[in-house]
Amino acid sequence: MGKAVSWRKIKAEYVAGGISQRAIAKKWGVPFGTLQKRARVEKWAAKRKAADDEAVAKASQKTAEAVADNAVVLERIKGKLLARLETMVDEFPGRNAAELKVRTFDRKKATETKYSIRDIAAVYAALEEKTAKGGADIEDLSVLADLLKE
Repeated sequence: MGKAVSWRKIKAEYVAGGISQRAIAKKWGVPFGTLQKRARVEKWAAKRKAADDEAVAKASQKTAEAVADNAVVLERIKGKLLARLETMVDEFPGRNAAELKVRTFDRKKATETKYSIRDIAAVYAALEEKTAKGGADIEDLSVLADLLKE
């Protein structure tokens, strides 16, 4: 070993994970037995596990935050969708809910609006069902963008 060895860098590389002690010894040109002894005395394995556990905890926290953000967006979009349904129902006074579910707009209105109450109600019902099962996410909502346009 003619060159100076940076044990701090070697330890950091091992603790960061993804490489074995044997591979690190070869890479840095140090005897495997020496590296192994130093790792045992300085408890590198425990530090590596702690670093891995911390990384997993951070990833779990980010995932939980993303799920919570998605839930907020889902609720806001469901609210908009429901408001749009109510507006459309108000355009048809005197009809009962069952009749509205199967009827579409009259011809003049159909040319102005691409979607019927039935379409929006079906999307809303599917969204409610997926949300209840915990399976709805932001990607499921792309079809709603057109439904919510004025």
